[in-house]
Amino acid sequence: MAEGDPRVDSSNAVWDSGVVESNESVDIAYAGDALSSRTRYSWSVRVTDESGTDSDWAEPACFETALYDASDWQGAEWIVAPNEPGTEGEHNLDWVGGRHVERIWLPAGDFLEAVDSTVEQVFFRGHVKVEQQPTRARLLADADAELRAFVNGTELPADGTADDRVTAALTEGDNVVSFAVTPGDTPAALAASLDITLADGTKAGLVTDGTWLASSADSDNEADWKLAESFGHHGTAPHGRSPLTYRPSPYLRREFALDAGVRSARLYVTALGVYEARVNGHRVGDDHLTPSWTDYASRLPYQTYDVTDLLHEGGNVVGAVLADGWYAGNVCWFGTFQYGDKRALLARLEIEDEDGGRTVVNSDGSWHVGEGATRYADLQNGEVVDARAEPLGWDEPGFDAGAWAQARVDTPSHGPLEAQKAPPIRVEHELPAEAMHVREDGRILVDFGQNLVGWVKLDLRGEAGHRVMLRHAEALDHNGELYIEALRGARATDEYVLRGEAGGETFEPRFTVHGFRFCEIVNHPGELRLQDITARVAHAAMEPIGEHSNSHEHLTKLQQNIVWGQRGNFLAVPTDCPQRDERLGWTGDAQVFASTAAFNYDVRGFLGKWMYDLRDSQYEDGSVPHVAPDVLTRDGRANEAGAAGWADAIAIVPLELYRAYGDRRVVEESLDAVDKWLGFLVENSEGFIRPDAGFADWLAFTQTPKNLVATAFSAFAARCAAELAREIGRTEDAQRFETQYANVRAAFRARFVRGGGKVVSGTQTAYVLALHFDLLDEHEQPRAVQALVDNIAARNWHLSTGFLGTPYLLQVLTRFGREDIAYRLLLQDTMPSWLYPVVHGEATTMWERWDSWSDSHGFQDPGMTSFNHYAYGAVGEWIYRELGGLAPGSPGYRHVVIRPRLTASISWSKTSLETPYGPVSVNWSTAGGEFALQVSLPANTTGEVWLPGQEPVRIGSGEYTFG
Repeated sequence: MAEGDPRVDSSNAVWDSGVVESNESVDIAYAGDALSSRTRYSWSVRVTDESGTDSDWAEPACFETALYDASDWQGAEWIVAPNEPGTEGEHNLDWVGGRHVERIWLPAGDFLEAVDSTVEQVFFRGHVKVEQQPTRARLLADADAELRAFVNGTELPADGTADDRVTAALTEGDNVVSFAVTPGDTPAALAASLDITLADGTKAGLVTDGTWLASSADSDNEADWKLAESFGHHGTAPHGRSPLTYRPSPYLRREFALDAGVRSARLYVTALGVYEARVNGHRVGDDHLTPSWTDYASRLPYQTYDVTDLLHEGGNVVGAVLADGWYAGNVCWFGTFQYGDKRALLARLEIEDEDGGRTVVNSDGSWHVGEGATRYADLQNGEVVDARAEPLGWDEPGFDAGAWAQARVDTPSHGPLEAQKAPPIRVEHELPAEAMHVREDGRILVDFGQNLVGWVKLDLRGEAGHRVMLRHAEALDHNGELYIEALRGARATDEYVLRGEAGGETFEPRFTVHGFRFCEIVNHPGELRLQDITARVAHAAMEPIGEHSNSHEHLTKLQQNIVWGQRGNFLAVPTDCPQRDERLGWTGDAQVFASTAAFNYDVRGFLGKWMYDLRDSQYEDGSVPHVAPDVLTRDGRANEAGAAGWADAIAIVPLELYRAYGDRRVVEESLDAVDKWLGFLVENSEGFIRPDAGFADWLAFTQTPKNLVATAFSAFAARCAAELAREIGRTEDAQRFETQYANVRAAFRARFVRGGGKVVSGTQTAYVLALHFDLLDEHEQPRAVQALVDNIAARNWHLSTGFLGTPYLLQVLTRFGREDIAYRLLLQDTMPSWLYPVVHGEATTMWERWDSWSDSHGFQDPGMTSFNHYAYGAVGEWIYRELGGLAPGSPGYRHVVIRPRLTASISWSKTSLETPYGPVSVNWSTAGGEFALQVSLPANTTGEVWLPGQEPVRIGSGEYTFG
């Protein structure tokens, strides 16, 4: 390995391994000299075969090192817009006190008819009870019309400022807030919020919603008034977002000159918020929503871009556009500013000239800041773009930035800067519209035929100032309207105001992301063609490594749905859902799906980075939070940690990654944190029995006692830890963890196991966990398996398991010789089952619940119903391993087990996997009643082939056919 071509010049080599006699061929740790920062290195290898013959040197591969420490950023400063609005400047018409602001008007049967009412004036009245004298109050209102605001009869400003007159007008007890709205030429509807801070620091507030009164005539007698009609959350169509709540993106630029051509240039850049970098009128890279999401107090990733081809001799411009992202935007249901309230940029551009000179452009106070088309951008709510406001040429040399302000240098708090570990978020697919329906009122419903995560690109033409809105949803209700109730507080609405370009223009948001299959376009300026609209599918840029298909149409569709669910939820962290106001890195969901995820994609980088988030979030006492990054316990909220099957992700995920890829680094990095978690389990158990707490078998049709589930997982965590410790040679720790497993197992048996292998509660999950975690003695196992089968039969061959029992259900049945029952469950297509959504629900992703929708009761609880939720997709592991017959026999697939489980319902299967050693494929068929099997193994691997009714056959690398 050297800075130049190591095959040509070894004088500057930093590592020469020499001839190493070993059968190891993957994940070889670097063992050379210390590497310099921001340096490009190349490396090559050759092999010697068993006859002593050397191969040619391989074509060199290369990499660049990172900026190692803060001194490498010398001169680069954090910069912000001088007027950047923080918490104090926030104008919120989304929600106050946990209640969402709704647009209201006179009651009517149809929204458009109501808001287009021709009445001269409309009056509204709401009540708020205040327990103590307020110390601060802000009143904000918008109606797309002239309005006057009153508090207890006193007319007051409603511009969202903390006005002392608003505070003084409020009294202890009941308060009346009223508005008089005079409609103009455009449709009107009122949205208002009153945000109150009381003397003890607590909050109170009032928002417009369906409890308000409305009247076309002012009257002191409320009996003459009617309940106002709510027409949806503020920020949704047809009114969209009030300009009062805009938070324009800062546009930052720095112009500079180069005296010579460019040999090499690197841009190192990050932000608090998210950014899009620009150089000389071009977007830098194809990453989106950088620097992505992490616990910014623990670590802050930066990105490195090769911008050599974008620079030239003479005038140049480097710039960036910032938006809120996870740092300052809405996260979960907690609102904005979970990490900070000021968006900031840090950048360093290093240029090597053709004449050998070096130029460095740092972010500092010499940069200029302005505004542009992006008026508002939020990951949950959507993006507002007014193309008329875009300063054309702002990111090119020669632009007149005289009216722009100087950037302000800031010193925000954050964790250490580090090179990005996770794969970037990129547009990985584009989907054309499959169908389009124009409604009588002009709204256009577009169906992409696939539930996806990303955004829409829309080509359109119209007059300047024309506003178009795009709303997104996963499903349609029984009336054919967007089913938006399940989005909860997420507005999922994009707005575009046309610039009026004669040749047409294109709208594509940059700083938001939606989960949707359907897009409704409101107020389109002309005729929409299917080719004018495209869905852009974004997810972490992971390498797809696994494929499976078989003769059963519905099972193949199930596998496709599992993959699409992974794509949609592997964006920045492994989230539970990508559409509603949650989108959190729930640990339980991630751990049950990790093994399946590793079959579909190379998730070493993605889940490896998330393990940093998880360890960063671990508490001093060893407890592990429910989500990572941990936003549930921020800002004084009570600790949300220690749940069985969720917190255990800290032990289970590293083990699954090691089994899939054979990389010991994740084990070495994780084991101490696992040890702390096991210590917490001991300290917070009574006689090794865990408390009756946590989520248990979440969303199961039949609940299993929480303490049973928790104690079973306590044993499993200890067993996982023991395996991890053995793999990296920590034998004493392994023995200690095995002892803890034995203690928990004994306690579990004493509390929950009865004679004859009966497990307390008798649920499917109780038996599955007891069997899978080896908590039963060998002589008890057959009766327990039979009890499990009897339970399934009593439910007419249906499962009743939830998030924690389902992943192991088919594995347990197969392990104990009942693959016939496993297939019966897998092929079941009535509810609850894996195939019910496929056969009856037209599902294109995995659902959160077995009955997220059913033909008997329609949609489940809209407060928690997602149609893109990968947890039940954990069955994908069984499909690859047992149906496909491809399983790891040793970590990283150095040894492969080929053992397909046959059923009369499936006549062929094709399975392939790109392992660390190379491609493995297993294809089988029973056409004509004859079994045929084709196997391909890469170099330096071995296999164990199980043929029906025969002893296993040992094979080496190569291609084989069995029959």
